[in-house]
Amino acid sequence: MPTMSDQPADKREPSSVETPARPDARAGARPWVPRTMATQHPDSAGRYIAIQEEPAEAVAALTRPPVGLGIDEVMVDFEGKMTPYHQTNEIAQGLLDRGLVPGRDVWITPRISSATEETAFRQLMALMSVIEATYQASQREPEAHIAEVIIPMVRSARDLVKVRDRIRDVIYLGHKEFRLPYDPDALQLIPLVEEAPELLSVGDLLRAYVQDCAGEGFSVGRLRVMVGRSDTALSYGHLASALAAGVGVAQICAVADELGLEAAPILGAGYLPFRGGVRLDSIDTLLADYPGVRTVTVQSGIRYDTEEAAAAVAKLHDRLDARGPCPPRLPPEDQVFLADCVGVATIPYLRTFERLLDLVVPLSDLIPARRDRLARKGPAGYARAAAEPEALIPLVGHEGVRQELASIRPACSRSLPRAISFTGALYSIGLPPEFLGTGRALARVRALFGSDGLERMLAHYRALGVDLAWAERFLNLQTAAALLPPEALAEVRTDVELCREIVGYEPLPRDDGYHLLLETIQPMLRALLTGTVAAADRELVTGWLCRLGTLRGSLG
Repeated sequence: MPTMSDQPADKREPSSVETPARPDARAGARPWVPRTMATQHPDSAGRYIAIQEEPAEAVAALTRPPVGLGIDEVMVDFEGKMTPYHQTNEIAQGLLDRGLVPGRDVWITPRISSATEETAFRQLMALMSVIEATYQASQREPEAHIAEVIIPMVRSARDLVKVRDRIRDVIYLGHKEFRLPYDPDALQLIPLVEEAPELLSVGDLLRAYVQDCAGEGFSVGRLRVMVGRSDTALSYGHLASALAAGVGVAQICAVADELGLEAAPILGAGYLPFRGGVRLDSIDTLLADYPGVRTVTVQSGIRYDTEEAAAAVAKLHDRLDARGPCPPRLPPEDQVFLADCVGVATIPYLRTFERLLDLVVPLSDLIPARRDRLARKGPAGYARAAAEPEALIPLVGHEGVRQELASIRPACSRSLPRAISFTGALYSIGLPPEFLGTGRALARVRALFGSDGLERMLAHYRALGVDLAWAERFLNLQTAAALLPPEALAEVRTDVELCREIVGYEPLPRDDGYHLLLETIQPMLRALLTGTVAAADRELVTGWLCRLGTLRGSLG
């Protein structure tokens, strides 16, 4: 069946109906860059948020203090989630009721479904929600609009151009049915890049995307790209994720400079260090590690499980407001060196990860859902694919590291847990995943590149000591030992010892109440994993798991 973009040109030309210009199309105007983005990630331990509550939640997050948090932007999430298509408009209407105009005062930025991992139908429904919201909101306030959507699971420039084709189709439909302006460039894409190989080569992806758009008659307004920390950490490990994200941000800024576009990278990160470490105590080092970032996500964990959210948002706004428009470029030799370090860090992480899979997959299934997401298993849902260390090989310069990567054979399972449940599962047995492979990776970098090479790498991850010191508050190897396979336990012990020795951080004081609860639930947790506990007892344990998450500031 032909799409609208396949229709004859005379059917696709806009009518002669006069329509007002978009605010960002007026002479001298340009869209501003939100500094903070509230998301609908299911990482809040203390509160379950139903889809019916999400419009009010979004409005409260974007309302100015002291009534709300004063966040600049909200991500309406359709990826792997049961979000109704009309939620986008509900949020727009709620904001207008508060006197906030979407697209002028605050931003609504949906994350649409992946057409490859979910379906093109779900993606089109998400795009239609944008058209509905823009139309309904503009009836009340002509300046109201949605300017961008996030597209996840990005692998190639052609994938992005296919989405632009679908956007052109729905914009034409909105013009035909509702007399909205016919401007195929009115809705721009924010690619979400969330795997280490893609982050290390995101510059090539963006160059190809801009070139392909030009060939198809599309323009690219700016390079607003989301750099995902969580799934990179799940697939390649904590250290590899942090380093690859830094290279990715630097490449986004460099390509934007080359092409004469504005760079506006988004750091997609959660509260716990493994998922990015957006915490009040780490904001300064976090932003120092990612000097080109313009927007930082403020996920559910920090908003509901801590008292830090308001102070963290204010600090992020203050620090990001003080930034210059373009950071210094990361020299090519540093990018190659950091790619080598990402390869080094991936190897020990994946070796231990393989040993933990039989434990972590069922344990992750015990972590309760805190949003109305699609199931990880089943025809309507999808799970994350395994890591692809072979994709790192062309990006790595060190021959020894290339050979070691070639020897890694990760699990081919398509039922891997998602990052939040994986992180929560390991924290819930006393093993913060920040340590997995990290100590051995640091030692290996030192062995391959010397002490100067180690210091060179650590200069690109200044938050490492802060993150490890924070995570060690929740480390309890005595408890974890009862569940870990012997080989994995030995590797983790080595990692922890090497992290302490090489990084030289001072662990923060432990919460004795947290560790008492952690130790108390372990016998029941082991019984659940063997299927010898009644359903009522399962509910009791999941309640305890949520309590642990609340005490540490995030479920996962």
